[in-house]
Amino acid sequence: MPMFPTLAVRDVGASVGWYAETVGFGTVFVMPGADGEPVLGHLRWRKYADVLLVPDSGSDGERVKGVGVSLSFLVGDVSVDAMAERLVERGVELEEGPVTRPWNTREIVVVDPDGYRLVFFEAVDVGRSFEEVMGIQEGVS
Repeated sequence: MPMFPTLAVRDVGASVGWYAETVGFGTVFVMPGADGEPVLGHLRWRKYADVLLVPDSGSDGERVKGVGVSLSFLVGDVSVDAMAERLVERGVELEEGPVTRPWNTREIVVVDPDGYRLVFFEAVDVGRSFEEVMGIQEGVS
């Protein structure tokens, strides 16, 4: 796997449940600790879109997590609007969207229990080139 984020979370078991059961990530594996409680969760949205959840061992509980961190996931086989509807039905509050962006995506933004921002997106017009989306004229760099 080329790269994936490791997120420090307050409760690995609860976060694994939120990502898997509420949002729809697949569980690759959950590693139990000596007391049987999960100490690591590996989840997959789709190929090459994984997250690793680990316990936050250094937080005093007051530190805000996720500030400045947004993880983006291509929705794939379902529309952003359908995913938004499903998440709302499951009790997830949408922080933003569905919204169409100038950079040719339709997005929703949700925040996980630890404050990490997850952006789920789809292309609006897959026929448009990067240059067309960005308004770059041919021959101009």
